[in-house]
Amino acid sequence: MSTENQTIDPSILSDLVPIKALTPDHCQELAHKSTLCDVGEGKYLFKCGEASDRIIYVIEGDVELTTQQGIRRKVTGGSKMSKLPLDQGSVHQVSARARTDVKYLKVDPNLLDIMLTWEQSGGYEVQDLDSSESTEDDDWMARILQAKVFHRIPPANIQSIFMKMEAQHFQKGDPVIKQGDDGGHFYLIREGICEVIRKTRKNPEGVKLARLGVGDNFGEEALISGGKRNASVVMLTNGVLMSLSKSDFLELMNEPLLNWVTFAEAQSIEENAGVWVDVRLPTEYQTRHLRDSINIPLPILRSKVEKLDKDRKYIIYCDTGRRSSTATYLLSQNGFSAYVLKGGLQNVDSTFLES
Repeated sequence: MSTENQTIDPSILSDLVPIKALTPDHCQELAHKSTLCDVGEGKYLFKCGEASDRIIYVIEGDVELTTQQGIRRKVTGGSKMSKLPLDQGSVHQVSARARTDVKYLKVDPNLLDIMLTWEQSGGYEVQDLDSSESTEDDDWMARILQAKVFHRIPPANIQSIFMKMEAQHFQKGDPVIKQGDDGGHFYLIREGICEVIRKTRKNPEGVKLARLGVGDNFGEEALISGGKRNASVVMLTNGVLMSLSKSDFLELMNEPLLNWVTFAEAQSIEENAGVWVDVRLPTEYQTRHLRDSINIPLPILRSKVEKLDKDRKYIIYCDTGRRSSTATYLLSQNGFSAYVLKGGLQNVDSTFLES
């Protein structure tokens, strides 16, 4: 039997992969919602074939991992290998037995994935807008329909979108969305100019990421991922924004752009010149990934879009499907043929993975 202790020093998590990519605030929140356990020598942390609902890291002591084929390796707390999860996936592929008294950490993978998605999907391509091009436009609807986000949405959906949108008037300096808030609406700019600002550990006052004008849209990341707003948006001028509720956005705009595929369907796409794209962090990719895949982390995907070949088809994956659905939406709204792997790596047989 193992014993559990809910009091965890956040510094324990600071070197763990991919947790170390989180901000200190998120790291601290994750620490509060994780569990530190003790298990005696000879006891099992988990066995091969058991369902897995937590990511486990060795903090102190020695753990022996054994595959179904009988291959063994040791992980010692404090070593380089202990910074990586012992095993990942919905079902354990190895057995883990304590060779000494062991202290280990259990982390909720869903919560971690939400935090990683929130932090990694906040990139904007900085652009300077001519204010003369971003003021009132008599044909605002036509301008908005030119946005790439509408190119692959069924006409019936577009009609419903405009029927369900609500006009909201803002004054110069008004906040539209605030970093850290829950996502409730998707926005299209009808009149005016907005500025995107994101607070970071190094820049608590906020970094100016982009200026957005008529026809531009924002707010989709938090709606797709289910996370918090990863940046703030403030009005630089008086303006009018068209807002769409989260439920309407997901039904009318998000789902039509997301082509969900099973692993078998994805393999068929790959055989026809498809490309596997892993949008997790490089450290996660190095730990385990699909063979023949490329790694383009979600935070830099926006900056890499122009270098991708629009004649290729892209199959996007992460651990669960949350970050990959955000990435697939981004690629789809930019005119790419992109597919998102259902369930992510947690539903892929380990024989297709390598590290």
